[in-house]
Amino acid sequence: MSRPFPYTYISCPCADTPVPDPARKRRSRGSPQKSPTPEQPNVDNDNKESKEAENQDGDEEEQTFDPRSPRSNFSLYPPEQLLYCEDCHQIKCPRCITEEIVSWYCPNCLFETPSSMVRSDGNRCGRNCFNCPTCTVPLAVSTIENVTATGSQQGPWVLSCAYCMWTTLDIGIKFDKPTNIRAQLQKMTDATAAPALDRSRQASRTFGDLKSPLSSYASIDEQSASREANGEQSATKEDETPTPDLGTDARFAALKSFYRTQISETSTSPGDPLGSDLGFSSPGALNRLMSLYTSSSRLGGLYGGSKKPKSKPPVMREALTASEGLRIAPEKGDADVIERLGSHECGWDGVASIDQRKEQSPDVRFTDDLLPLPCLLRTKRAKRCKSCKHILVKPETKPQSTRFRIRLIALSYIPLPTLRPLALPSSSSLMSSPVPDLNALPPLRPIHVLLTLKNHMFDPVRITLATPSVTPGRVASKVTVLSPQFDIGANSDVWDEALQGASAPVTGDPRLAGLRGVPEAGKVWDKGRNWTTVVLEVVPGTLPGSEAEGGNEAGEDGTLAQQDGDVLEIPVFVHMEWDAEAQLEQQNVGKASKPDDLVARELAYWMVLGVGRIKTSL
Repeated sequence: MSRPFPYTYISCPCADTPVPDPARKRRSRGSPQKSPTPEQPNVDNDNKESKEAENQDGDEEEQTFDPRSPRSNFSLYPPEQLLYCEDCHQIKCPRCITEEIVSWYCPNCLFETPSSMVRSDGNRCGRNCFNCPTCTVPLAVSTIENVTATGSQQGPWVLSCAYCMWTTLDIGIKFDKPTNIRAQLQKMTDATAAPALDRSRQASRTFGDLKSPLSSYASIDEQSASREANGEQSATKEDETPTPDLGTDARFAALKSFYRTQISETSTSPGDPLGSDLGFSSPGALNRLMSLYTSSSRLGGLYGGSKKPKSKPPVMREALTASEGLRIAPEKGDADVIERLGSHECGWDGVASIDQRKEQSPDVRFTDDLLPLPCLLRTKRAKRCKSCKHILVKPETKPQSTRFRIRLIALSYIPLPTLRPLALPSSSSLMSSPVPDLNALPPLRPIHVLLTLKNHMFDPVRITLATPSVTPGRVASKVTVLSPQFDIGANSDVWDEALQGASAPVTGDPRLAGLRGVPEAGKVWDKGRNWTTVVLEVVPGTLPGSEAEGGNEAGEDGTLAQQDGDVLEIPVFVHMEWDAEAQLEQQNVGKASKPDDLVARELAYWMVLGVGRIKTSL
């Protein structure tokens, strides 16, 4: 196990939730004609189903929790990771809750970002918060020029890293202002602005030149024939007016705008009678696919097709120019990159690592192309119960605050279990024997462990512990709880115990265990204000194929080779009862009702105690 011995885990009840049987749903959805008689129900089948349900419930109650089963790995959690729902009165694990984003904020400047800005600008800080592309340390804005006589700083400005001494001067970037750096960096890196000559040409174009060429074609054949006829003219036009390469974000925006335009034009084409309802932007995907075959298929009448042949629906084209988002691979390919990699100027340090490239543009290969990264935003999340939608955790919305408005952790409602070994006194002296080594427990030798349950509620609790006499699994170990039923006091003030004259017992020192006596059945070992300690007697079993059974250490079936096959884990069933104050909707409305009525509560769950590791030899 990942935790050192001893450890405790608590099982969430969601693992025991039965999966619905699909056969029952099919039987319930059956036609009424298949039933024997509509007026007289089949009593025999109902009785049979009820008996089967009772047998299943009885088997589930008698079934012992096996911490070795593969299903148990998904239900065991440390106590501090569990929550509690006051409406369902059940323990909730991370699988039983849903998360909701309360607020977005930058961890560097602690500025809260509205969700509308996150949807438009992305999950990056829009202020001057950047991380170093080399070592991911926050960058600082500093000036290059010295401070003037008046004490004011003047530009240009750069982003510098105080750890690796990287600056934006290494990539040739300077800023005119110390504010709004993200917008300045975006203007420098994205070649979205066309030259003045291209702007004048775009302004002089007519509406007929700007509309999609698909508006005059109804099929791919007509469009391809026109391309072959005008291929030479389009090639000469592209050679005369070259378009600059767009950046990654600009190319994505151009492609997004282009495809939106194509979808709107092809969906509302006048040649397509079903374009308004069955276009590319229509949610009816099945009808949209079936409409392609209504004119030539015999199923046309079934899906609304007419007998008259219809024209083919318009076809969306792909991007043809760089302004639409098209990017043509260079003629040399990666020859320039390979040549630069082999040069002495680049070297090993000049090549960007995988961690540095994962947040950059896909074209980045060298450290000279790395750009400062805007800081990623963080979120504060609220947690709700999946069953009743009750809020379990709700933090403060302010980024500077670490408090919670609502936080229903499970340790506030269930006892905190702790486990430690017990050293019994030896026969020669009053001093106790040494504490057993939990990493090497001798088989077939009884040991005693102390289980302490601490109550954090303000009400006293009655606890009942139950455990199988022999642990489930291939290694059978005997377990006995000497005091299975006991009470735990309420979590009252510390001064209450002092005023009552109760002396606090000395705990936590195993060397003084000899002065307490020998564990006895039916008696608790120790008790305090809001905690109780009981003794568990454990006899570790022998490992299959070990020296204790007369075999070799490896075993015939490789039992010892399995992961944590020699770990001693004890499943314990905990049943707790307490009297809580009734809520307003639960109080009895009548003559005898009082505002301080108490309601009996109970909670049951499985707990796994990791005692130690069993040795292969006696």
